[in-house]
Amino acid sequence: MKKYIGIFFAPSFIFLVAVSSAQAYLDEAGIETSTPTITEIKPEKKEKTDAKLANENHAVFLERSSETARGTSSNQEITFLAAKVSGKIQISFILNGKQFLFVYEAISLREKKLNSIQLIPDLIAQNKKTKDDDAILILLYKELDKEINRLDPLEGGILSSLDLLINMVPLDESFDKIDLQGAKEKGLIQPEAFTTICGNRGRVRTGLFDGDDGTVYTRKRIVGNPASACIGRCGKGCFQPTQLSKRQYTDECFVHDLCTGHFDTILGNCSDEFNAAIDGYNNALNCSFYVIGKWILDYDWDCDGVNGSVTLTLYSDYSWVSSGGFQGTWERNGDKIIRTYDNGTKYTGTIQASNMKTKGTILSHSGNTGCFTDTYLTTSTD
Repeated sequence: MKKYIGIFFAPSFIFLVAVSSAQAYLDEAGIETSTPTITEIKPEKKEKTDAKLANENHAVFLERSSETARGTSSNQEITFLAAKVSGKIQISFILNGKQFLFVYEAISLREKKLNSIQLIPDLIAQNKKTKDDDAILILLYKELDKEINRLDPLEGGILSSLDLLINMVPLDESFDKIDLQGAKEKGLIQPEAFTTICGNRGRVRTGLFDGDDGTVYTRKRIVGNPASACIGRCGKGCFQPTQLSKRQYTDECFVHDLCTGHFDTILGNCSDEFNAAIDGYNNALNCSFYVIGKWILDYDWDCDGVNGSVTLTLYSDYSWVSSGGFQGTWERNGDKIIRTYDNGTKYTGTIQASNMKTKGTILSHSGNTGCFTDTYLTTSTD
């Protein structure tokens, strides 16, 4: 069995030059550190916003304090509870005759030290998460997402536990395979340890995993390729419900993806790899959205519904070429990207990481305008 060794960063410098160096390192590694801006609701739109909120369902808090947060979904199909117990934080969800229980050593804005995930069913046959459970959990997530205080450890922990339960824990597999504490005690996991691989996206990486019989397997895959379900991303596929902007890539998640691809199971033979991947899923920083590779460009001059289509390839040296024989340069600032043709035509768009598209407007060198949509295909530039 292998041990997972992570990389730790301890940002304790206070001098400007140190901060600048750290930011340069994060930028080079492709790690996103910016925080979203809060846009004030314009007065003329406030009335419509209030009416919309009044028609939405919200979870009901029965108790909400620094020590306890508990309540139900709007339809009362599920109850939730977060409380500090014996120096630890326990978070549970009760639905369909079973209790999903999370125990944390500690939860803060930047770190969640998860000790265990358990399922306590009324009947032994219920020792798994079902599709019906998922539907109820997703409903609660959507209701809590509107009003939860993410800065509060208990409330933020409720939402992150729901996220992990919905998107990481597989359907219809025994919870007996989820044994974080056992894996730590056997030295298979170093707590709060993971290796971020943002900078490896688009490159071939080698990973090792083993089966229950101890056989070790070696596999090579391209990290983050949409054509192969964004392997290495912490979570299933390129994005998931409730996780439309989650872009964490770690070595542990990469290894688990290799294992599941080989054995066609998330747990089972891949249980050790699953246990090791959870910490990165909870705590790794988002990588910046990766744009290098091939895109399908759908362009529409005059925005009148008459479209054309070509393939674009964006390179790491900020150049691009199209299958139509054109070329130019590209630049990016946050979620904004501009492609400039050699003749001066500009495509200015906004990256939509949730569906791996870019949408925007066209301004030709002669003053004509249009609309376009890029759809991401693959990290490969071959």
